Amino acid sequence: MEFGDLVEGEFLERLNRFVCRVKVGGKETTALIRNTGRLRELLVEGRKVFLREKSTGKHSFELLLVEGRDSLVCVDSHLPPKLLVEHLRRRGLPWKLDTYRFEPKIGRSRFDLLLNGSILVETKSVNLVKDSVALFPDAPTERGRRHILDLIELSEHYRPAVVFVIQRSDAKIFSPNWEMDERFSEALREFSEKGFSVKAFLCEVNLKEIYIKGEVPVKI
Repeated sequence: MEFGDLVEGEFLERLNRFVCRVKVGGKETTALIRNTGRLRELLVEGRKVFLREKSTGKHSFELLLVEGRDSLVCVDSHLPPKLLVEHLRRRGLPWKLDTYRFEPKIGRSRFDLLLNGSILVETKSVNLVKDSVALFPDAPTERGRRHILDLIELSEHYRPAVVFVIQRSDAKIFSPNWEMDERFSEALREFSEKGFSVKAFLCEVNLKEIYIKGEVPVKI
């Protein structure tokens, strides 16, 4: 997935979950953040960031990339379903892709993807890496736990899957973040122990594009 033209800036502070202050070309302005995670290890004053200009809305930019210690990190949490579809089109793994539908509403929840009319997928954007271990979530997520439980309930009619898309290139394995959210981690372990699919994919991220480059092991 190509980013288009990006503008370099300096991160100043997060004003709320959705807006931050940045400095671009020596001038302060605001940028939209499409990520409700805490991102505390990334959104540090003085950190180099890369933004995309916006033509509508109250904010001049949207925050897209943050310069991490060993990798650029994409913080747009809306991208994982699209990245997964691109990957399946290109590689056909782990599922051969015939048809797909974004945001199907099934039962009481809206999920990220329905593949081939039978594989119901919830994707998660992973931005946190510690000691080469990608971790999710970086903030408690009751909504994420509920999605997993709903997938289990729907397993009589669909093949459920949870896919973690690590939007950076410096992780070797994935693990649920037990320290941050034990209830979510327990739900994911239950999901896995029932034999349902839990996948984690690593991305290549540069100033031009982001794409899934391969799968990494999942340790629950």
